[in-house]
Amino acid sequence: MTDKEQRRQLWQDRINAYRASGLTLKAWCAANGCTIDQMKYWLYKSKEPNSSTTTISMDEPQKLRFVPLAVSADVEAPLLLRIGPAQIELRPGFDPRLLRDVVKALTEVASC
Repeated sequence: MTDKEQRRQLWQDRINAYRASGLTLKAWCAANGCTIDQMKYWLYKSKEPNSSTTTISMDEPQKLRFVPLAVSADVEAPLLLRIGPAQIELRPGFDPRLLRDVVKALTEVASC
């Protein structure tokens, strides 16, 4: 067994002991001579997929994996604009000049 595998097994044993103890993380670490930061690190590592069979390399950077993401936007969805009690529904292709005039008129009416 390599040093890395031994270290990983040591920490897996510590994690199992901590979980079985019923103690808080702080209390368990104080009683077992390790820091909270070390324990949190190994707890995090133990949650990784396939952590029981994956060897953690302290020397090599972790490999990044990109997952494709499809973003769907409904470009036909209206935008609802509220000015005081008035509501304006805007759809793609609206006339910005007409909107400006309507908003100006509504603002003047609302301030009266």
